[in-house]
Amino acid sequence: MSFLLDTLPQCPGLRLDDLFLTPTIAVALLVSSSPTATCPRCGTPSDRIHSHYRRTVADLPCHDRPIALRLRVRRFRCTNPTCPRRIFCERLPGLLTAHARSTDRLSAAHHAIGLALGGEAGSRLAQHLDMPTSPDTLLRRIKSTPDEPASPPRYVGVDDWAIRKGQRYGTLLIDLERGRVLDILPGRDGEAVKLWLRDHPGVEIITRDRWAAYAQAATEGAPQAKQVADRWHLLKNLREVVEQVLTRLSAPVRTALTEQPAVGVAQPSQPIVEGSGECPVPTSVAATEVLAHRVDAQTTAVKESLSLREQARQAKRQRRAERYQRVRQLRSEGLSLSQIARAVGLSKNWVIHYLQTERCPDGNTGRQAPTQLDGYASPIEEWLAQGGRVAADLHRKLATMDCPAGYDAVRRYVSRRLGSTGRPGPRTGDCKPLPLAPPSARKLSFAFLRRVEDREVEEQAWLDRLRCADAGLREVLELAAEFAGMVRRQLALPLGQWLAKAEGLDCAEVRKFASGLRLDEAAVAAALTERWSNGPVEGQVNRLKTIKRQMYGRAGFELLRARVRHAD
Repeated sequence: MSFLLDTLPQCPGLRLDDLFLTPTIAVALLVSSSPTATCPRCGTPSDRIHSHYRRTVADLPCHDRPIALRLRVRRFRCTNPTCPRRIFCERLPGLLTAHARSTDRLSAAHHAIGLALGGEAGSRLAQHLDMPTSPDTLLRRIKSTPDEPASPPRYVGVDDWAIRKGQRYGTLLIDLERGRVLDILPGRDGEAVKLWLRDHPGVEIITRDRWAAYAQAATEGAPQAKQVADRWHLLKNLREVVEQVLTRLSAPVRTALTEQPAVGVAQPSQPIVEGSGECPVPTSVAATEVLAHRVDAQTTAVKESLSLREQARQAKRQRRAERYQRVRQLRSEGLSLSQIARAVGLSKNWVIHYLQTERCPDGNTGRQAPTQLDGYASPIEEWLAQGGRVAADLHRKLATMDCPAGYDAVRRYVSRRLGSTGRPGPRTGDCKPLPLAPPSARKLSFAFLRRVEDREVEEQAWLDRLRCADAGLREVLELAAEFAGMVRRQLALPLGQWLAKAEGLDCAEVRKFASGLRLDEAAVAAALTERWSNGPVEGQVNRLKTIKRQMYGRAGFELLRARVRHAD
């Protein structure tokens, strides 16, 4: 009980009259004992009591029990004859506000829960913490929070965010010096940003992407501020230029990446048959040699037409045939079964099997093992004839017929029945493996923009081949590498000098990129020297999206603005 007394709010002018506990709640009776009260309208103190009344408010829980405060407070008469309010209720500053049903500290706890979780999730947590409240109350507390006073910002970051992607957008303003959200504004046409900047004349630096509306708004709203283009967006635009060039030169790029270096390989000598007119009938030795050459040529042609898997099967079948002939030859020489088994490396049962068969047994007879689906062939054929192709649908259908087969068995059966082309028929298995396709222009552009020390060996080999493939492409890549080094502070080169080189290059994509930089030359030049960037803004945009998605589409602009600005 003494611990509970220590947890009750300490408010001057209130006296604890009684305290009792129930199995579910603790109730404290508090009586107002202050001799006077101040009129909230005119500020005149009064000691003329008009009447008493009772009110019950909720307080923070203690020992897993909610606490209710039953207050007996008074009404006073205002002694100022000019005050329009004749009767007023005494206020309890530090404990609760006028007309409140909960104490200030409980409201603060609800406010923190609402900022962190929103309405529905916050209400569930508050119920678990013995501070029950409704989701609407939490949202109302969030939206009624006054703006926090802050010093005038000097370094501001600007970026857009999607309220509904492709349809509605907003603008996010960040204090780069303190890493806090200044405000979120509707639209991204720059009008709201221009008005906001006019209301904050102390802004010295504005970081932004290359969106023209933000550049114009910064110029008109804060002409005294220095604009800094975002370095990440500059590298992104550079990568897009490289991708466009590689896409346009796709033919030489593909040739450079797919051609193999010449390797000296001894070509097999071709058999030469001399003679004039009709070929004479060869002798037995000559005929044997000619037939051997023909067999070798046919075998080579067959091997070239087979896939690697089929070549392995042919080699295994050839080894089996040789063992079969070896077993029968040793038996004809009079060796016993055990001696043959040791000589060939087979078991005695396999030796007996080879001797009992008239031809070499084939290890792959082509017969399918019986399955649990054999008895359901008719409904499966009907399902395939109707266009069914999803094995999961067939498995559910067969389950209604009490088929014991599992999903994997059904999937293998459908795959074997349809074949690799999706049409009925067995798999042929005679297609050659396709060569690896060369990397796309997009993948090459990302490999190019990556730092040299971060590139894979294969990526560096691609870029080396591209530089050796075409002189014009080599110039583009070298110029783009120079600009990337300037943005990353690895190369100290004046921007104007680089723009002059780019504008004189015989590449339409690079010239267009240089002309765009020329229009925003001051902001781009500042990006190469200033330490500020839009990185913190991008992080706050991700945080804003997380908060918006937590509220499952119920995030109105006012509520979202309150949570983003105050939920730190």
